[in-house]
Amino acid sequence: MLMLSKTFFIDSYRNLIQLPRTIIFLFFLFPIFSYARKENKNSISFSESKIEIEKLDKENPLNIVKYRSNIQEHNVEKGKSYLNGNALIEYLDTKIEADSIEFNWKKGYIHATGKKNHPIYLQKGDKKYSIYRLFHLDLGEKKWNAKEIYIQEKDHVIIANSIKEEKNYSLMEKVIYTADPLFIEKKEIYPDFYLKTNHLKYFHKKKSIFTGPVFFYLYRVPIPLVFPFLYIPDSISSYGIPFPRFGIKNKKIYIENIGIFFPISNYFNCRINGSMYGIDKWKLKTEMEYKLKYGNKGFLFFDYQSVSKKDFDYQLKWKHNQDIKSNSETKFNADMNYHNKFTTKTNSSINKEVNISNISLRKKFQESFLKIEAYMIQNLQKGEMDLKVPKINLAIRKKPFFLNKNPFLRQFVMDYKVLASNSIYPNKIEKKTDIQTEINNTINLSTYYILPVHYYPYLNLKISPKIHYKGSSTWYFFSCKSLFQAINISMDILFPSIERIFLMNKRYFLLRYKMEPMLSFNFGSFFPIFIHQEDKNPIKKRIHLTLDNNLELKIKKNREYEKIKILESFQMKSSYVFEEEFLKWENFYFTGYTDFTKYLGIKYEGKIDFYEKENCKSIFLDKKKFKFDFSLRYHLIKNQMNLLDEKKCFLFDKDNYAKYPIPLDLRIDFHSNYENKNNNNKPYSLNNTFLSINGSIGLTKYWKIEIHTDYDLFKKRITVANIIFYRDLRSFKMNFNWSPIGKTPFWSFFIGIKDPNLSNIIQYKETN
Repeated sequence: MLMLSKTFFIDSYRNLIQLPRTIIFLFFLFPIFSYARKENKNSISFSESKIEIEKLDKENPLNIVKYRSNIQEHNVEKGKSYLNGNALIEYLDTKIEADSIEFNWKKGYIHATGKKNHPIYLQKGDKKYSIYRLFHLDLGEKKWNAKEIYIQEKDHVIIANSIKEEKNYSLMEKVIYTADPLFIEKKEIYPDFYLKTNHLKYFHKKKSIFTGPVFFYLYRVPIPLVFPFLYIPDSISSYGIPFPRFGIKNKKIYIENIGIFFPISNYFNCRINGSMYGIDKWKLKTEMEYKLKYGNKGFLFFDYQSVSKKDFDYQLKWKHNQDIKSNSETKFNADMNYHNKFTTKTNSSINKEVNISNISLRKKFQESFLKIEAYMIQNLQKGEMDLKVPKINLAIRKKPFFLNKNPFLRQFVMDYKVLASNSIYPNKIEKKTDIQTEINNTINLSTYYILPVHYYPYLNLKISPKIHYKGSSTWYFFSCKSLFQAINISMDILFPSIERIFLMNKRYFLLRYKMEPMLSFNFGSFFPIFIHQEDKNPIKKRIHLTLDNNLELKIKKNREYEKIKILESFQMKSSYVFEEEFLKWENFYFTGYTDFTKYLGIKYEGKIDFYEKENCKSIFLDKKKFKFDFSLRYHLIKNQMNLLDEKKCFLFDKDNYAKYPIPLDLRIDFHSNYENKNNNNKPYSLNNTFLSINGSIGLTKYWKIEIHTDYDLFKKRITVANIIFYRDLRSFKMNFNWSPIGKTPFWSFFIGIKDPNLSNIIQYKETN
């Protein structure tokens, strides 16, 4: 480890250039720069294996410095202890391991040195650092410095020639940042890609970072990408310049996210950035964030973009949220979106098919809930707008018989809801405006009780009666009005599960069947009232039946039973209709799935329609409508690459050829769908049956290929084909996505850095 790092130090620091990217340093530098707590200042006395600070509370265990080593020498006159050979010192959450440590317990100094191939190890909390030359710590002044420090995080490494911490700031010199996985795992001496800077300064109070020029290196060769400096503030209300993003598309260089952010006050922050895609195509974004008292926060956003010389577009947003955890009974939320025009330009990134805006005020009472809102829906394609101002929703929920001991009334619940809205429908294309006022009333009465079965007292029936009433009144301005009332009375009966076990072949086979039935009696009436039309009041009486089935087979092997699922969840639904003249049974529906093994399973769904609704009436079908879906999945092969040492895990034959399983993943899915319909009284059927093959193969540890294809068994042709090539380039990744067959054949090429801290800065993407 020492040899690798020192070799890299010598070659790297000759050129003297450096540094990583923004927030990454805040994560790894903060635990270093916030080193010690506010204790120890004054003289110290020692005992055999621990030293404690005298002028502070001796009973406080935090004031004790623990140590150990192979050889110890103590000089009482000078107030020093010399620890040699596997020396260790522990103080608070800090642990120092070195070959030799000199501890001045009068002045509070710790000086540690390592030896060849054995660096100094510093652990601060859950962070670990390696120091290859020397380490000095002043416990009294809370200052420390180190030479040739190596900081390893989960996905990146920081190497600095020196680090020095003062009271208000810390300095690092000749810093190198890399996320090369082979270098982190000590498999390569040099990283393939890294960043370098000469100086880095960290301010403790402001929690901000300022650096010198930052250079990028690829295989120890500088590339023409330089940042003159970096200023990285951690506080929200600070000034700063975000990192721009460079890219190449259609053989043209573009740049995104150029701008600045700055505070306006303690509650407001402003951010301005722009992007350039060419002479005529550019955009400018302005965003203002605010954070007020009681958890109120939000932002204002303005987006202006030039699509061409004669076309532009802009969008205005306002979003306000209130913290859910706040104790306020009144909550206000807003999400406003506005476009300047209903543009249909496809090259405008602002344009969307539907744009929704909403403002709401919620008030919660003891047993009721009030919501007042206004919202606007823009259909940018059709040029239509739906504006509801206001929309009022009042909900009341009560348990009037909560203290009654009567089992029929104890769980009684009453819900009352009223919804009133005023709608405006302006249409720019037809140049007209429609106005509509609507009031809806809903009342729900429900309860439930449990009855024991006479012969089986441990089995219970759960009965849940319900009454639902809904009344609606709608007025159209200068047009007409409509009124209707609906009453629905239902009672659900949930039976206990019925389970039977059948013995076969002298208990070697057990067949277990389980059924959970549920009946629902329903009586409903619908009373529409129209000004220009009279209609009879239809009354509907139905009995809904639901059956849940499970079937499994158990085979006895070596005194134990192996379970094989036949029907894991098979559900059937249908309804008995009293008022129909022909067939009393309404539509029949079933669904289910079974996972036979971890890699094999089926799923199915079907429906038979005996009636078809038309103009609120049920019409009996001479030719029934069928719909059936079936799918089967089979995970055929799944091998994983063993990433251990080749010499240890590969098996070699007599000709020195390695034998190992190639990473291969192959899945086969079968889908079938059948449906017959009527189109203008002409029956026709749809039948889609296709086979999907999905797989991946790792040719080497760095090359991987994924395929996806669909084959239509009836049309006897491939409908979709997609191939993706992956290449691991150490610090970079590359992929080529090609879809030669499909609705829209395409190809795309991408290469970029894997490090998430730098992925937005360096990448290249090209599509057809």
